[in-house]
Amino acid sequence: MNTTSLAVIDRSAPALPMAQLKARLDVIVEAMANVLEEGKDYGKIPGTDKPTLYKPGAEKLCLLFQLAAARPLVEDLSTLDEVRYRVSVPIEAPDGRVLSVGIGEASSNEEKYRWRRPVCDEEFADTADHHRREKWFRGQGGKGNFKGKQIRTSPADVANTILKMAHKRAFIHATLLATGASGVFNQDLEDFSKEIREAIVEADETATPKKEVKRASSSGRPPATTTAAGPADTKAPDVLITNPSKVKDVKHKKKANGADVYWLVLEGDREEYSTSDGTIAVELEKFKGTDHLVRVTYKDNVWKDKTYHNIENFAIADATPPAAATPSAEPTPPPASSTLPLTASDIPFGR
Repeated sequence: MNTTSLAVIDRSAPALPMAQLKARLDVIVEAMANVLEEGKDYGKIPGTDKPTLYKPGAEKLCLLFQLAAARPLVEDLSTLDEVRYRVSVPIEAPDGRVLSVGIGEASSNEEKYRWRRPVCDEEFADTADHHRREKWFRGQGGKGNFKGKQIRTSPADVANTILKMAHKRAFIHATLLATGASGVFNQDLEDFSKEIREAIVEADETATPKKEVKRASSSGRPPATTTAAGPADTKAPDVLITNPSKVKDVKHKKKANGADVYWLVLEGDREEYSTSDGTIAVELEKFKGTDHLVRVTYKDNVWKDKTYHNIENFAIADATPPAAATPSAEPTPPPASSTLPLTASDIPFGR
C-alpha cells in the first residue's frame, strides 16, 4: 500500500561555498551545546563514538534550518501474523525543494513489540505453547538473574505504534541527511532493547579478557597459516572475530526437528554465521538497513566435512570487541545447511 509517490530530490542547486558549509556545521555544533537537551533531544550510549539523535532533537534541527517533512510514502509489508511498515519521508527546504529522503522500517516481530508480560499466571497457562515463553532477565540492585513469563502480543494491538515508529526512524534519517548532521549524531541506537544496551555498557566499562583472537579475513574466514612442516594448519583458533561490517540480512529457518536457526549475512562477506539464539538474531536484525557496523565473535565447527561459523556474541564496531560466551559442557551440534535464497531488503541508509 503506497500512500503517495516518492519525492524527487532536487540536484540543481549550486554547491555551497566552503565557508558557508563550515558555518552550517558550526551551527549544528552550537545548537547541540546551547539548545538541544541531553536525555531529551539526544543521548549518549556508552560504547559509541557519537550521541544518538532523538525525534525531538530532529524536530528542532528542522526548525533551526527552516525545513519541513513532506507527506510520507508508506509501504505496507504486513502478513497475517505480522504488522510491518516501511516509510520514506522527504525533507523540503523553504522553497519547496526536496533535500533528502529518509527510510525507516518497523515490525511487530521486533522483540519489544512481539512479547508482553501476562496479566496473571492463569493467562500465561491458557496461552498456546507457541505463543508463550519464559525469558531470562538481568537482576538489578545486586539481585540475581531471574526468569520472567511472557506471551505474544496481538499484532493489531501495536499496528499504530509500528507505523509511527517507522515514520520516526525515517524522519530522523532524513533530517540527518538534509542537515549534514551525521558526523555529529548517530541514529537508531535508542531503539535497542535493554539487553543490548547493557551489553554495550559492559563492553565500554569492562576490559575484555585477553584471549587469542584472530581477526577474520575479508571473506570472514581466518587466513590459513603455513609451517615449515608443510601444509596449512587446519586447526581453527578458539575464538574468531569478523571485520567491522554492516548487517545485510538475518535469515530464519526451521530445522527438521522444529528448532529455529538464524543465519547472519554481512555486507562484503561471503560467509554466513549461524545461531539458535533468537534474542541475538532479533538484535542483529535491528542493524539491517542502518549505517552501523558490527563485529561478531564466532567459533568454527566442522560437521560432515562442512565448516559452520557459530555466533558467540556481537557488539557495535566502535565498542570494545565482544567477549565470547562461556563454552557450555555440551557443544550444540551445528545447524543443517541453509537452503533459503537471499531475501535481504537492503535499505540504502547513508548511501
